[in-house]
Amino acid sequence: MVKPSTNRFYLTGFAAAILASSLLAEAPAGLSVPEGPSAESKMERLFTLKVLPLFKEKCFGCHGNDPDDMRAAYDMSTRDALIVGGESGEQAVEVGDAESSILVQSLRWDYYEMPPKENDRLNEEEISWVSAWIDAGAPWPDKDRRREILEAQREELVNEDGMLVATSGGLSDEWTYRRYEPDSIWAFQPVLEPMSPEGLEPAGVVDYFINRSLEDVNLKAAPRAELDELVRRVYLDLTGLPPTPHQRKQFVSAASKDFDTTWSQLVDELMASPQYGERWAQHWLDVVRYADTGGMSNDYERSNAWRYRDYVVRSFNDDKPLDQFIIEQLAGDEYDAEEVAAGRESDLERLIATGFLRMGPFDTAMVPQEESQQILRDDMVHSIGQSFLSTPMRCCKCHDHKFDPVPTRDYYRMYAALATTQPAEMDLPMLDQESQEGFDEGRETVQSLYDFATQRVNELTTKREDAAKAWYAERDLEYKDLNARNNDPDASKSIGLA
Repeated sequence: MVKPSTNRFYLTGFAAAILASSLLAEAPAGLSVPEGPSAESKMERLFTLKVLPLFKEKCFGCHGNDPDDMRAAYDMSTRDALIVGGESGEQAVEVGDAESSILVQSLRWDYYEMPPKENDRLNEEEISWVSAWIDAGAPWPDKDRRREILEAQREELVNEDGMLVATSGGLSDEWTYRRYEPDSIWAFQPVLEPMSPEGLEPAGVVDYFINRSLEDVNLKAAPRAELDELVRRVYLDLTGLPPTPHQRKQFVSAASKDFDTTWSQLVDELMASPQYGERWAQHWLDVVRYADTGGMSNDYERSNAWRYRDYVVRSFNDDKPLDQFIIEQLAGDEYDAEEVAAGRESDLERLIATGFLRMGPFDTAMVPQEESQQILRDDMVHSIGQSFLSTPMRCCKCHDHKFDPVPTRDYYRMYAALATTQPAEMDLPMLDQESQEGFDEGRETVQSLYDFATQRVNELTTKREDAAKAWYAERDLEYKDLNARNNDPDASKSIGLA
């Protein structure tokens, strides 16, 4: 199988690490948080970190962003205007008394209904932030003080609001320093030895998430399979083929006496079989959209795509380390350019691995060359994100990702790394491991088909031109070949001669 590195990252997590040059960067350092903040400082922090962002998200669209389009003449973008209220003439905020404030009552939908859409309503925790802030006197620190608070808060990698993720920076500080629930971005984090919920022992990475999800919906895992069921499952999982009746009977008999030894030996035997790589390569080839043709309208043949397919099979069967498997596909031709140029078999393998970048549909029909190249590179970036990060990359070419720590900047950094790539058919020697069975017969078949097609084309071309010569002769006109007459008006050409 393809083995993980000793760091035991997830596939996506490890990919994030090796793509660090384009996907991860150091977060800017901020200021230190003063110890023992005063009550006033706490309220300034509450306003800066909770209340003001909440107003910006939920309220300023109608009451603050556009001075010329202020709904109900109510401006919430300054403290004085927020307190005074709007066109109703009623004071919106009673400083020091949140319960008497129309603003708080409206946020609860007990006075006005604000925000007016059900999906935008504030929850109780959000309303409590606004209430606590008003009760404390509605402090509104100036811009410099808010920046100081924000920079200090950015020093805290993890707090009650979630964790920061270092990126190359988004389109705004609000995005760059947004916080995430650790569970929601597990694919971007290294996984060492996750503990079981009880903290008693390390949990299997996959089982940990499955079992927790089962608990959330009050379900229990299925009971342990019987031996005859178990042997069928492991054969299908590891090789894609069921066991023969003899193999199943042999396992059940041996496992009834010594399950642990028999089970371990069977798993090792199946994983050492060539069918293991063939079976599990299918999963990766599905991820990278492997096909022997280009797809779309032309659907041209990719005659050498099979060499990448077989590379993936060999990688699983050779227990290739995961980091090497990833690097070879992304940059096998840059791995060690001098060694690759020397033509050693291991280096030729790396060149074959870069076939990853040519997977997926591609069509140049009716598309200008420069545009088709852009489409190809965009597809490469997207495929890298999908395959190694489980994250689509097309959205972030226009805006920072809404839910994942992937900024627009990273899309263009990755695109820039691929900007000079060109698809090419390289004349690489065949590897000893690559089967060439049927090559000679196939070459003869292709040649015979080509010769037949060429003969028929020549016959039809001769027939067409003989008719054209006769048509011109009948009209006492000088004969023009196909290229010469293509641009002539239709009236001066015989039907079938164009």
